[in-house]
This record gives sequence, C-alpha cells and structure tokens, in this order.
Amino acid sequence: MEPGRPRLIRFATRVTIIRAIGVIIVVFAIFTLLAALVEFLVEPQTFKTFGDACWWSIQTVSTVGYGDDVPETPAGRIVATLVMLFGMAFVPAVTSIIVAILVERGRRGLESGEIRPSPPEE
Repeated sequence: MEPGRPRLIRFATRVTIIRAIGVIIVVFAIFTLLAALVEFLVEPQTFKTFGDACWWSIQTVSTVGYGDDVPETPAGRIVATLVMLFGMAFVPAVTSIIVAILVERGRRGLESGEIRPSPPEE
C-alpha cells in the first residue's frame, strides 16, 4: 500500500479491465442488496420474502421494471424512487469513470511508448 496517496488515485493507477468489471459488479450488487433489504423492511406486506425484494430491486436498478411487484406505501415509493435514480445515474457514472481512467491510461501509454499501436489490418 502506498501511504499518503488517496485510495481512488491508487486504484486508478492499478486498474485493469478485470478489476474494473469487479468494481462495477460489486457496486451494483451491494446497492441492489441494500435496496432489497430496505424495501423488504419498509413494505413487508408487499415483499413477503427477501427473495421477492431482491427480484424487485434487480428489476428496478436495471430499469427493466416488469411491474409485477410495486411498492404501495409512501415510504416504499420513496425507496423505489431512489433506487430508480441510482439505476439510471450512479451505475452508469461509475462505469463511465472507470472507462475514462482506462482510456486515459491507454493514451498515456501510447504517448510514452509503453504501448505500441497494432499495425493496421489489410
């Protein structure tokens, strides 16, 4: 570990495609499970099992939203609104930031000569 450097900077300097995919999956999974837990606790009459709440959460975060389970209370709808906004904004933002880091590292590698462009295909 490099003391004195922020964790995000250390991640950016060591990120690989595999690590990037891992971070995206972990962020998505943690939020989805937390959203399911909160909705399960807020609306036990609608989401009778944690599995039902997970199914609802996956649908909502991914913005598929089949509509088979819908929050009915004001608190449940507030949670649902936050989950929808997260699905539309935060997950793509995390993905975009990681892609930008990888593109910048590739650009710097090309400029420094560490990475050589592949020859054009004929």
